[in-house]
Amino acid sequence: MTTLDFTGLACPMPIIKLKKYLAQNRQQSAEVIVQLTDRGGLRDIPAFCKQQNLECELMQEDDMIIFKVII
Repeated sequence: MTTLDFTGLACPMPIIKLKKYLAQNRQQSAEVIVQLTDRGGLRDIPAFCKQQNLECELMQEDDMIIFKVII
């Protein structure tokens, strides 16, 4: 399992960095933990995952927002 730490980054940077990571690792089946602090990610990450046909689960929503994305 890989953890991507996007804390402190404002959207759309977490989406851009997640997209880049997925492009480099798409052939691997894995779970990716995405950590971010920008509240915009609460709608942007699930919308991006839906668009990419990825599973996305919100695991934590407070000061730190954590999603589990399944490739």
